[in-house]
Parts: sequence; C-alpha cells; structure tokens
Amino acid sequence: MTKLKKKHLERLLEFAIKTVKKSNAITVKYYSRKIKYRVKENLTPVTIADVKAESFIINRIKDNYPKHSILAEEHGNSVNEAEFKWIIDPIDGTKNYMRKYPFWGTLLALEFQGEIVLGVISMPGINEFIYAAKGMGCYYNNKRSKVSKIRSIKDSYLIHGGLDYILTEPYKNNFMNLVYQTYYNRGFGDCHGHSFIINGRAEMMIDPHVAPYDVASVKICVEESGGRFTDLKGNDTIYGGNALVTNGRVHDAVLRILNENLETREITKEY
Repeated sequence: MTKLKKKHLERLLEFAIKTVKKSNAITVKYYSRKIKYRVKENLTPVTIADVKAESFIINRIKDNYPKHSILAEEHGNSVNEAEFKWIIDPIDGTKNYMRKYPFWGTLLALEFQGEIVLGVISMPGINEFIYAAKGMGCYYNNKRSKVSKIRSIKDSYLIHGGLDYILTEPYKNNFMNLVYQTYYNRGFGDCHGHSFIINGRAEMMIDPHVAPYDVASVKICVEESGGRFTDLKGNDTIYGGNALVTNGRVHDAVLRILNENLETREITKEY
C-alpha cells in the first residue's frame, strides 16, 4: 500500500483550491442570469452551469492527473484501478441556485485508497470558502476552523435537510424526539447547512438523502475541524445514502436517539 506524502498532498490541495476558484467564474456568471434547467431521471434539476462547471473541473483533472479516476454528479463514474478518485459536485444546492438563493456551493474532494484526504467547499454567493486536508486542519475563509465544544443535546443547535425525506423514514418519530430535546433547530440544507457544524455555529446536522459527491468534502472538513461524520447508522462512510455531521461530542447521543427501537420494529415488521 502506497503512503501519501505530505508534500504530495499539499500539491493536490493547492490544485483543488485553484481549480474550484476558477470554476467559480462559470457558476457566478450564470447565477446572475435567468437560467433554464432540465429534470434528470432521479427527478433532480440540472442547469447549464452545473454541466459547464463540472466539465471544466474534469478537464483540469484529466490534464493534470490523467491516471486518476473521477466520480462526478453529472458525468458519472470514470472507474479505473487508480488509488486516487476525485469526487465532484459542481453545484450543491441547484434548486437554491435556480431561484437565486445564495446558499449553494461547488464541492471537490479527493479519495485516496478509499479514504477522503482533501476537500474544498466554495460558496461564492455568500463569500465563504472552506478547505481541508488530512492532518493539515480545516480553513474557513483562511482562518483555522474548529467545531463547537458543546457536549449536551439540550444546549445543541440542530440543522437538518429536507423534511420530505425525513418524514418518510423509519426514524421520523425519533427525529422529532431529537428536535424536542435540542435547544434550537433550523432547516439549512446542502453544503451551507454542513458549514454551520464545521465552524462551530451548530452542533449537529442530519442529512437524510445524499450521494457521495454531496458529502465527500464535508467529511474531511468537519473531521479536520475536530468533528465527526458517519451515516445515520454510525458507519464511517460517504456511501451510506445519508449523513450525520456533528461536533463529535454529541455524535453518539444523536445516533442513540435516532436509532432507538428501530431494530426491534424492523424485526417485528418482517414477521
């Protein structure tokens, strides 16, 4: 197994930061215009800005790292035997983007031998730029980012994604129990919602429906800020279809509340 050297990781991070900043010129240009969209097979919208920004990023990767594989939201999975895989979401929060809500971002992450080792989150609509690399910390607008130190659920701020997903899940009642136990809750979706955990403005985010490219950058950024990322069952993966992002201190308690009695219910249901 090859070891990733720090200097190599630094060069990769520098490349990722420059690439995302250059792609911002595309997304910002179209953001100021009335933009058309089409609906994909998974019923999510895609705009010309999504496609052009992603194509730009992919071409940059191919020019500089032609042997690396790529997983991109719009172009799919370029699979090979490479140790490195770039994971791209050109516009996370396309529905916000389409309606001129500024809460959207471009996400670029790198997976090395199955582990996310760097990530970039750029939200030009609100002038926020976040990046992190394994063992090098997380930076939020060039300042070191840290999660909050709050340890109790009752003092915690809860951020959540779409209720239309949450309220169809087996844990919906447990989720409401969690809401009642926390100090405050708000529904800020996508990378914008996760950013509240990364820089200590909230303690937990429940994202009920995600693809790997939605959260790959989030995972390394929150971990390098001192927090924790798992799926809603507690598995350390971006491939679980959902995500729990916390300051780490409340993570296990949140998992217990969300999963309380679910196994018993599922077994009873089968019989």
